[in-house]
Amino acid sequence: MTLKRLALLLSMVLVLVLVASYWLLRTLVIIPMLEREVAALQWHETLTVQQWLTQQQMVVTELAASPGYRDWASLVLAGQPAPLTFSRGEEVALLYQPDLSLTGFSAREPLVAEQFPLLAAGAPYVRARLMPAMLPETAMERTGLLRSGNQLYSFSASTVCAGRGLGCSLGYLLLLKPLPRAEMAQLFDRLGIRVEVRAATIDDQTLPRLFEISGFDEPQQVRNLLLNDALSRGGWVITIEHAAMVSRGVEKREWIAFALLLVLLPATNFLLWRVFVTPIEFGSAQLRQMEREQHYRKLPVKLYVEEFRHLLNAFNGLISRVEKQRQQLQDLSQTDALTGLANRRGLDYFCEREWRRLCRARYGGAVLMLDIDDFKAYNDEFGHQAGDECLMAVAREIKRVARRGEDIACRYGGEEFCIIYVEIQPDTMEKLAESLRHHVEVLNKSTAVIKRHLTASIGVALVDPGVDLGKQFNNFEQLIRIADQQLYLAKQQGKNRVKLWRMRAEAPQNQKA
Repeated sequence: MTLKRLALLLSMVLVLVLVASYWLLRTLVIIPMLEREVAALQWHETLTVQQWLTQQQMVVTELAASPGYRDWASLVLAGQPAPLTFSRGEEVALLYQPDLSLTGFSAREPLVAEQFPLLAAGAPYVRARLMPAMLPETAMERTGLLRSGNQLYSFSASTVCAGRGLGCSLGYLLLLKPLPRAEMAQLFDRLGIRVEVRAATIDDQTLPRLFEISGFDEPQQVRNLLLNDALSRGGWVITIEHAAMVSRGVEKREWIAFALLLVLLPATNFLLWRVFVTPIEFGSAQLRQMEREQHYRKLPVKLYVEEFRHLLNAFNGLISRVEKQRQQLQDLSQTDALTGLANRRGLDYFCEREWRRLCRARYGGAVLMLDIDDFKAYNDEFGHQAGDECLMAVAREIKRVARRGEDIACRYGGEEFCIIYVEIQPDTMEKLAESLRHHVEVLNKSTAVIKRHLTASIGVALVDPGVDLGKQFNNFEQLIRIADQQLYLAKQQGKNRVKLWRMRAEAPQNQKA
C-alpha cells in the first residue's frame, strides 16, 4: 500500500471515527442527559399544577376559619338561626350536627342543598369520611377535593367551637368552592403550560395519580394524570401538554455538521499529504536517486513536524560526517604522507578534472618536472631519515611556488616531483622554474636539516594561452612525458639547470631552451 492510499484511508477512518464517536456520545450521553433535564422541567410544570390545587384548598381553609363563617356556624348550631351577612363568592356552606345531619345550608342562588345529595341526604357514614375527628377541647379541620356531579370542588371540613379552642363539639362546617376549569386552563396558558381538564371515567382509574407522583424518569410530550377526590373517586383527568421535548431524530443542524465532516475529509487528506506524505515521498525519491547515483547528499526538505525535523537533521548531520570522512579519506588517498603534496592518484584526479576545462577555455598551462640531483648518494651518505628531511625541505619550496588554488604539486616518485600550472603566462613560468631551482640550490644555507649542497634539474612543458590543446594532445600525460624528456635533457647537460619546451599560439612548434 502506498503512502497516499494509506493517508486517504486514515483520513476516511478519522472522519468515520468522528461520526461514530459523535453518534455514540449523542446516543449514550447527550440525549439521556437532555431527557433527564427535560423530565425535570416537565416535573416542575406538573408540580406547578399540584401547587395551584393545593393553594385552592388553602383558600377554602382560610375562608372556613374566617369570623363570619365561624360566628354563623356557632349561632345556627346553638339554635339561633341567622343568615350570612358578609360578602362571599361562589363557595357553598353546609352545617352539620355532631351526628352529621344537615342543619344549615348557605349558597348563592340558584344552588340548593338538594343539588348535593351525597352531602345533604346521603348516608352519614359517607359524609363521615370527609370530616375531621371531633375533639371537645381542640378545633380540627380537614381539606381536600370532592366531586359532585361533573364539578370538582375544593373543600374544608372543620369542627365548630363555642369559643376559641373551647366546646369544639357543636358540629361540623363544610365549605365547598368550585374549581373553575376555564380559568385554570387560561391561568396555566399564561404560564406557558397547556392544561386541559375533563371529568374522569371508570377507564381512567389506571392513570397515574397527580398527588402520588414525585418525579419523572423520562420525558413525555403529553401526560394524562388522574385527580381523585377525598372519597377516592375519579374527579378530573388533567392533560398536560409539555412544550419541552427531546427529539431523537437527526436535526437539520446535525445534518449540516455531517456535511461539514464530509468537507473535512478532503481537508484532512490534504493536511496529511502536506504535512506527512509529501515530505516522506520527496525524501524517499531523493534517497532512491542517491542510491542509483551512489552519491549521498543532504535532503533540502521543509518539514512541519518536529520529530521529522529531528530525523532530517540527524540524517543531514550523518551525511555531513560521512562527506567529511569521505573527503578526508580522499585527501589521504591522494596525498603523499611524507611531503604533504599530492600523490600520483591525486595528480591523476586533477588531470582528469582540469583537462577538458583547459582545452575548452584555452587558458594555457605548464607542466614542471623536478628531480633532486644525486639524491641516492645523499641518502646513502646520510641515511634514510636525512633523505626524508631533504625531500620534505624540497617539498616546502615546491609549495611556495604552487600556492594557487588551480595549481597542483605532487610527489611523482622517489625524489621526483611534478607541478601543473593552469592559466599561467610564459614569462612567469620561466621565472618560477628558475626561482625554484635557485631555492633548492641554497637549501643547505637556509635550513640546518640539509647536510650538504643540493641541486635540482627541472624540465618544463609550456603551452601558451590560445593554443587548442585538444587538437595537439589527448591528455596531460603527453605533456608530462614532454616535461620528463626536458628533465632528462637537463640531467644530460650537467644537471642543476632548467630545460623548457614551449608551444606558441601563433605558430605551434617545438621550441627548446
